[in-house]
Amino acid sequence: MEVYKAGRGPASDKRRRGWLLRTGLAILLLSLVAVLAYLLLPFGGQRVALLGSDASADGVSRSDTIVVAKAGGGMVAVPRDTLVEIPGVGEDKINVAFAAGGPELTVETLENLTGLPIDNYIVVHFDGVQDIVDAMGGITVEVEEPIEVGIEGRPVSIPAGTQTLDGFEALAYVRYRGTPTADIGRIGRQQRFLQELAREATSPAKLPRLPATALAVWRNIETNMNPLQAARFAIQMRLAGSVEAEVYPGTPQYIGGISYWVPDREAG
Repeated sequence: MEVYKAGRGPASDKRRRGWLLRTGLAILLLSLVAVLAYLLLPFGGQRVALLGSDASADGVSRSDTIVVAKAGGGMVAVPRDTLVEIPGVGEDKINVAFAAGGPELTVETLENLTGLPIDNYIVVHFDGVQDIVDAMGGITVEVEEPIEVGIEGRPVSIPAGTQTLDGFEALAYVRYRGTPTADIGRIGRQQRFLQELAREATSPAKLPRLPATALAVWRNIETNMNPLQAARFAIQMRLAGSVEAEVYPGTPQYIGGISYWVPDREAG
């Protein structure tokens, strides 16, 4: 006859395994809920500086696009020619801050200009736009007027209307400035591109391409956020929907023969 000690029989072992399984599943479920809550719920008022970097042939990078975005909605675009006081540099165009001190100095300059605390930054290197969009399998944007431009010695023609662009066409789209509004028009296109990038990269239709897209994005951005924080911001931007960024108020002026966007601090 087989004899078992108390609490060590088959039924007891089965109950113990069942308890461990239920406990493990409960911990996994709670962890999943906590992650989803962190990603989806609008805790706080996180602000992120979205900076588009255009590296020139001489290796000097300046911020081509400067947008302050608030998680859950709200965007303010600061024209790159905005006349500001740059800490340690003096009065100059705000895109000089990026060349002088990178995203950290740009954020400090933006905080001084807007009076708003800015928690993080994301720098999108526009020479990597082609890589990112091709990994996504294209990106759909609303092209307000036809674009005819040469990029890297190749002609690009994009008709007006809703267009699905490949990587090279998207690069032409974000760099084009051949309209009467020049830089202001380009800022608008780059804003729309960044919004559509956040929306499409996290859409269910792009799910099979998500690993390749995530790698391409991570190769071509610079940020002080970790991957989970960056994912949370991208998801909250998508949940906020399409929001047109307001341009920081000001007027175009020539000072000493140089074109500036002179900010109206009282209106801002």
